[in-house]
Amino acid sequence: MIFTNLIQTNLTTKIFGHEIEYFTFTDSTNDDVWESLQDEIDEGFLVITDQQKKGRGRRRNNWLSEPGASLTFSFLIKPQLPMERIGLLSLITGVAVAEGISQFSQLDCKLKWPNDIILNGKKVGGILAESKQIEGETYVVMGVGINVNEQEFPNELSEIATSLRLEKESPIQREPLLAFILNAFELMYNNKDSEWIKAWNSHCGHLNSDVKFHHGNEIIQGTFLEIDNMGQAIININGITKNFSSGIVELS
Repeated sequence: MIFTNLIQTNLTTKIFGHEIEYFTFTDSTNDDVWESLQDEIDEGFLVITDQQKKGRGRRRNNWLSEPGASLTFSFLIKPQLPMERIGLLSLITGVAVAEGISQFSQLDCKLKWPNDIILNGKKVGGILAESKQIEGETYVVMGVGINVNEQEFPNELSEIATSLRLEKESPIQREPLLAFILNAFELMYNNKDSEWIKAWNSHCGHLNSDVKFHHGNEIIQGTFLEIDNMGQAIININGITKNFSSGIVELS
């Protein structure tokens, strides 16, 4: 069970997390936020659940959440950004997750482009952003899933996934952790977007590293240099620099 008062007690935000809807279980917290738009909710509206049954990841992958162990939530953003820069919001959410985890648990998370949260070389969380334009206004729902108190994973995931509890070797309280993440997000959100790029690059775990880059049906060998001011990956391929707006990074 999630105690929403423990989230709000630890908030320093003015916008995010002050209106919360909690579900013991739900299909998708992203879908719940979209459905709540009919009720004229404000920016910062938050949905959180103990168990998400039909969570989505990028490329239509499923995101599994363990009841009572994962931190699974979505929140509404009404950004004043051109559509071509909306993708930056998922990147700064990654920064906020990494910083919130670090501040609360002293664990050093890294970011893997575009939306993975990595801890000691394994995935501990992910982000799914969805955007819509409704009656001329842009809305973004930011979905976040973090493995917090899981103590084991299926065999097929044990080599690539981890949890905060496994790495910390002690249980983690989810409510204040979520507050720390929202606090970090609002601080970043209020900064200039040029600062967003610097912050993401500083948390990236594979800058100037050799990678396999999956782009469409291609697998490209190159060096991941950084992201540009649109959030695109800059890859050096045999001395030629190319920018990519989508793809999957695999460390060589």
